[in-house]
Amino acid sequence: MSETSLQRISGNRPQDSPSSITKVTSNSDLLTEILLFLPPKSLLRFQTVSKHWFSVISSQRFRQLHGRKKQKSVKVDGLLFCWWVYGNNYVDFIPFNNCMSKKQKGAIPLALKNIVVNSTSSKIVHLHSCNGLFSISFNLGVENDQVYYVYNPSTNQHRLIPCPDIGTKACEIVVMNLAFDPMVSDGYKLVCVMKSNGVYEFWVYSSETGVWRDSMEILDINQDFLAHGVFLNGCMHWVSEKWSFLRFDLGSLCFRDMPSTVISSGVLKRNVRYFGESGGHLHLIEVQGFSSMSFEVLELESDYSKWFVKYRVDLSSLHTSYPLMLSEELDLLDVNRRTCNVVYVVVDDEEKTARFLVCTPDVIIEYDARRMTIKEVAEIDIAKIPVIWEDVSVFEWNDTHQYVETMACV
Repeated sequence: MSETSLQRISGNRPQDSPSSITKVTSNSDLLTEILLFLPPKSLLRFQTVSKHWFSVISSQRFRQLHGRKKQKSVKVDGLLFCWWVYGNNYVDFIPFNNCMSKKQKGAIPLALKNIVVNSTSSKIVHLHSCNGLFSISFNLGVENDQVYYVYNPSTNQHRLIPCPDIGTKACEIVVMNLAFDPMVSDGYKLVCVMKSNGVYEFWVYSSETGVWRDSMEILDINQDFLAHGVFLNGCMHWVSEKWSFLRFDLGSLCFRDMPSTVISSGVLKRNVRYFGESGGHLHLIEVQGFSSMSFEVLELESDYSKWFVKYRVDLSSLHTSYPLMLSEELDLLDVNRRTCNVVYVVVDDEEKTARFLVCTPDVIIEYDARRMTIKEVAEIDIAKIPVIWEDVSVFEWNDTHQYVETMACV
């Protein structure tokens, strides 16, 4: 088709085009609607187009709208893995798109480690993510000398977070979990769990005020909970392998009722294989055997009354296509036999779909429980944990952190 034909169909003459473009770009509301479809990296570049574009993209209103639009899409752009072997930490990023070059794949872990300026010996002690933002704790190479940051990988912005002012009291910071919901607020909160005099204490930091508040709640040290908290409905949730599950309300700064699953008779503890949030619900996977590839996905009722079976999943048929998912030799050796782990669950009740990202030693697979189909979403090149005998281990759910592109400010 000729250029003249295209102009006739569009109804524009060549001299009219610049004027039409100007009308669109000068209209803040129309420009906003267009820009909301772009990813953060493109938006950061387009801020330099003009002062008007900069004012639109950098405004609090635009960033809030962009965050809400992203939140509704229920889309994760990649997974960040952080694990520890023999005292050393490793970070690997696996994107879920094909537009990122192999060189760029390592950009986020490199940026994470470069946050701490003038410190070549710093190590990541703990990592936690929530809707695109990350809380990171670094050890500076000196015992108990740690610093804490909130980081946005999409914009490469970070903020140093001060520790709670506890005076001269001897305390150990166990973990800082991040709470961020762009559908509710532009600000975020941090839950700091500290150990002091045989009990856990809970403090909450607000990015809007820059102030820590002591919840005055304490928890007996004999309670053992996992540090990988899940934020939902204004509360941080933790599951425990031996004890009761916990729900901490960040608004009222107190514990709320939280049902736990039953530990089977004769079993010392739960074998938690996944705990996370999707579609506004909490999901939990527990299995009986280490190498089990059949399991139930539990969902927590919205009123926190009970856990119920949402899905029954059997991945044993995948062993034919991916033989590394199960190894009888590993069972005999009694080393890490979990060569197949669910690292992310996506549930969409409106579309009645459930997708599971399953990590194997060499590939991440997406399993659609409704259609019973599989597809490979990412290869794992160097992301293997060395075991004495061979590279057989795979990432687990608590090594996994969701990466979501966001324009949120830190």
